[in-house]
Amino acid sequence: MNDRSSNKVRQQTSAQLRRTGLSMAIAMSVAMLYVPAQAWAQQATPTAAGSQGADQAVPSKAVTKKARTNQKKGATQLGAVVVTGIRASVEAAQDVKRYADTFVDSVSATDIGALPDRSVTDTLARIPGVTIDHFLSQGDPEHFSAEGNGVQVRGLTQVRSELNGGDSFSANGGRALSFQDVPPELMSGVDVYKNQTADMIEGGLGGTVNLRTFMPFDFQGQKIAASVSENYGNFVEKYKPSGSVLYSNRWHTSLGEMGFLIDVADSQLSTRTDGLFVRPFFKNASGTWVPRGADWRTLLYDRKRDGTYLAYQWRPTDNLDFYATAFQSKYHEVWNEDAIFVSNDPTQVAVDASQPSQVNGGVFQSGRLTQPGGMPMGTDIRASNSHSKTTDFSTGMKWRLGTATELTSAVQFVKATTNSLDSTVSLGTNVPYIDVALNGTKPPHIGVDSDFTGNPANYYWGFTMDHQDQNYAKELAWRADIKHSFDDGFVQGVRGGVRLTNRFADNIDTGYNWVPVFQTWMQGWAIPSGALPGLDLNGKVNTSLVHLDTFNNFYRGGAGIPGAFYAPVPSTALGYPASYADIHNAAIPYYLAGSGYDVPYKQTLLDAAHTNLQHEKTYAAYAMLDFGVDDANLSGNIGVRAVRTTNAAQGFLVYPNQSLAPYLGTGQTSPISARNEYTDILPSLNVKWEFAPNLITRFAFSKAVARPDFSQMQAYQILNAGVVSGYTPPPGTTTLPIDKLTLTGTSNSNPYLTPMKANQFDLSLEWYFDQARGGMAWINLFRKSLSNYFRNESEFVTYPGIDGNNYQYLITRPVNIGKATINGAEIGWNEFFDFLPVKGFGMSANYTYIRSRTHVPNDTTAVPLDTDGSTYGSLPADGLSRDSLNVAGFYEHGPWQIRLAYNWRSQYLLSIGPNGYNGTDNNIPWKLPVFADAYGQLDGSIFYSFNKHVKLGLEMNNLNNAEQRTIMYQNGAGKHITSWYVNDTRYALTLRATF
Repeated sequence: MNDRSSNKVRQQTSAQLRRTGLSMAIAMSVAMLYVPAQAWAQQATPTAAGSQGADQAVPSKAVTKKARTNQKKGATQLGAVVVTGIRASVEAAQDVKRYADTFVDSVSATDIGALPDRSVTDTLARIPGVTIDHFLSQGDPEHFSAEGNGVQVRGLTQVRSELNGGDSFSANGGRALSFQDVPPELMSGVDVYKNQTADMIEGGLGGTVNLRTFMPFDFQGQKIAASVSENYGNFVEKYKPSGSVLYSNRWHTSLGEMGFLIDVADSQLSTRTDGLFVRPFFKNASGTWVPRGADWRTLLYDRKRDGTYLAYQWRPTDNLDFYATAFQSKYHEVWNEDAIFVSNDPTQVAVDASQPSQVNGGVFQSGRLTQPGGMPMGTDIRASNSHSKTTDFSTGMKWRLGTATELTSAVQFVKATTNSLDSTVSLGTNVPYIDVALNGTKPPHIGVDSDFTGNPANYYWGFTMDHQDQNYAKELAWRADIKHSFDDGFVQGVRGGVRLTNRFADNIDTGYNWVPVFQTWMQGWAIPSGALPGLDLNGKVNTSLVHLDTFNNFYRGGAGIPGAFYAPVPSTALGYPASYADIHNAAIPYYLAGSGYDVPYKQTLLDAAHTNLQHEKTYAAYAMLDFGVDDANLSGNIGVRAVRTTNAAQGFLVYPNQSLAPYLGTGQTSPISARNEYTDILPSLNVKWEFAPNLITRFAFSKAVARPDFSQMQAYQILNAGVVSGYTPPPGTTTLPIDKLTLTGTSNSNPYLTPMKANQFDLSLEWYFDQARGGMAWINLFRKSLSNYFRNESEFVTYPGIDGNNYQYLITRPVNIGKATINGAEIGWNEFFDFLPVKGFGMSANYTYIRSRTHVPNDTTAVPLDTDGSTYGSLPADGLSRDSLNVAGFYEHGPWQIRLAYNWRSQYLLSIGPNGYNGTDNNIPWKLPVFADAYGQLDGSIFYSFNKHVKLGLEMNNLNNAEQRTIMYQNGAGKHITSWYVNDTRYALTLRATF
């Protein structure tokens, strides 16, 4: 069949399919159990993806593929047809998917500053197979994040991040970019690659996220755009501004055509989160399961996000292009958290028989709890102040040698810094009792004697805890590629290239330094028995450092608090280290001499002993062949990528400081270094076949790797020496023999780790039943077989003592061990319902199903243990939801653009043994698995265009006032909701102008 006949058949088929597109798409969706989906964006301009591809210096591969396909088929670009708004954005994302060389899903915002969400992280959650969590850091169930965090692709956190196809990262000890740091106003689109081609940079085990920016040649001439927003959170009750400005132009000069673009964005946001916790259950002396304690927390969050982007393009001849870009994003985050917490000893807690109580199946439900000496409670202020900055300078060229050969080369320099302080100061008190009522899925009710908690004389200084990070990372990268196309034959082109990188990371992490001031367990040996000292410490501490906290409008009135409590003010925490020194030094006279606490406070230093240096080089080369049969509408590529990695790490070995074993060491440090090298061979195959008009099946296989994070490869080891359990040294003992000691060491890093690996397969059926109007449906099946999993293992390692002898320590650290399998399906559909009497309605949806299975032998430290020492069965991979869903409905007609979008994911394992869910009681270590409950959030926007230049709109987030909960499973105590969170509904009144 010739091209003209083929086009005629396609037009006839398209007309028939338009009449039945909705019913057939729904039938297809129902048969696949859930409604499908595709990505969308808010606005678009006349420069849709297909029409601008040939004019870009750094085009996406999908655009290039479409241009090549259209050239072969004699297609004509209708440049005079202008499609704007939501429809254009859907069509642009659909083009990326259809014409890509491998499996890609996208969100396109070809109108300036018009990604559909207020953060890149939230935008990514709209893409099938991509999920985010709503916590400030991964594995932390105690701090909610309004804008989301922790991007996973197909359940894996090993996600490669790119900016315009090159490396992009944050200086946080990892390899990826913190997507919440990036201003979405600077983006023209986001592509998520689910599989790989040989010319793609390695590292995306779960997938690769590429952030795209505009270039000057994307526009026909001058382009001026600006937006301004006023953001409001209805819980924090604060207004914050945002704005962005873009200017772009291109000129014909005697030296050729030149273009320049500048884009500047600034965004501020304030939110409030209220949360409650019920801590793990323990058996008390009478055999009743009682909770360890409870928390009430209010977190006030402020962030400022700035971005600047410059781009220059020069085309001296039709065959030669040069470009240069500079990109910088800055993120300043400040939050403070007021908290009340109960920290009772569950083995000493008793249910007061004189008060009404309820115990079901041996598990406490409600009643009054008491403890000898009072129920220990605390109040604290925790404050965090963090600055992050990522800067990218890139330059490159493209040289077309005739019509068949193309040479490209690019140089990139990336620098990132992060500096942060996390500081907590706590008070303590011992209340006579607490009244508890657990309400199942509802937040619990807990009451205390409010007269007692409202009296400052009943408090004492509890503890301080500081954590500091000071990270620096930089990379220089160079790549060169050659591509040659053939006019006829099965082999349609060949490609090859090399890439070299030189990366350096300097990470300083002080850990969390918890130091007691006064604790009940210190009475009798560190401080005299009796009442603990008051807050003023004989007038040596300014009592203005505390205030009466009433927790106003807690949980929007949906949950009660025990009453008003005295707590430190934020400046106490942010005043580190001076405020810490004032408190600790004033406490010295209350300690017994020789207790170890009767010494002046020493600030935690950002010194060499806390420093991890990493130097990594990579050497990559690839070869790739494009093939196809035009008459059969078959195309594909096959290739192989080889990459050599060398890594050198420098750190410290910290010797034991055991007074009864001075021959092992005295706590001194010794510098250590490690070097690691490995080579990976990464084949790939992609095949696409349009076996019927607008029906495409696609297959891909590739081998992928993900290098360990730099924080996982530290050359840093702490050695410990403890007395054998149950052994009591005789009086007067000054030195113990080695057989009376346990020598151990625990590390979260291992400089000899090698990459995780995966064999990954994709198979899809894609139906473009209304290509011209953004109508499509698809199903994609995938499988990942993972090996070299990072898991902790214990093994004996020999280290020298200061006496010249060697000693064996049982070291627990991450190693490459175990396997995992991930299977799943993605189903998608989007369509504009132009056949309806009322024009302008459309819908987009996607559903993802994932199942995983892991096999990790000899994994000792990651095994969850209940508080009674019992074990759990197999658990799913952390961060992996079985089900996730996106549904969006939109209306676009005349001057109106309206969109409602719902994002939902099912329950998933958040972490094993995070803070608050691990410990040792009665010599029984325990670490509980904590799950994030299912979470769904409704967002929306409505815009009105006054003319083709100006529009006004309202953007809304969390319209359903979603509640995030976490769950803990215990063998004896059963399943319990362990935390509840509520956050702002956020509104942004936005004015956009484009000229």
